[in-house]
Amino acid sequence: MFTYRSLTAADAQGWREIFITGVKNFPTGFLMTPAEVDDLTMERCQTILDAGGTRGIFEGELLAGFCGYRQFQPIRIRHRGEIGPFFVMENFHGSGAAQALMAGVVEEAKGAGVEQLELSVAQRNHRAIAFYERQGFVRYGAHPDAVRDEEADGSGFLYRRLL
Repeated sequence: MFTYRSLTAADAQGWREIFITGVKNFPTGFLMTPAEVDDLTMERCQTILDAGGTRGIFEGELLAGFCGYRQFQPIRIRHRGEIGPFFVMENFHGSGAAQALMAGVVEEAKGAGVEQLELSVAQRNHRAIAFYERQGFVRYGAHPDAVRDEEADGSGFLYRRLL
C-alpha cells in the first residue's frame, strides 16, 4: 500500500538520495546534471521541499518516488497545473508506485480546480513517454532545443491530460 503526500524539510535526506540516483541513472528525466545534484546541500534540499512543490509516494516510511507539482496562480491560467520531474526508484518499477503517485497528483489537482495537467519530456525518454501516455496524457506539441545536452538532441515533447 502506498501513501501520497507533500514532502517537507523532514524528508530532505531521502529525497536528496533519490534525486541523485535519478539524475545519475535516468539523466533524460531531469534538467540538472549529476555535478549540479552532487552540489545540493541538505540545507538547499530542505528549502526546496519547504517551498511546497514536491510530492512523494511512500511504501510505509520509505520514499519510493517523487513528483514536482504546481498549479499556475494567475487567474487566467489557474485551470492549469504542471508536473515534473516525475521519478520512481527502479526497485519500485512495476509495483504500482508510479501509478499511485500520478493518481495522487491528479486527485490533488482536481480538488484544487485544475482542469489540465501539463508536462514536458525528452523525446528520447521512451519509457517515460509510454508511462505518460498510459496515464492519459496526449502529446500536443514539441519543444525543439529544449535542453542543451552534449550527448544527444535535447528536444522535448509537450503533453497534457484533461481532468
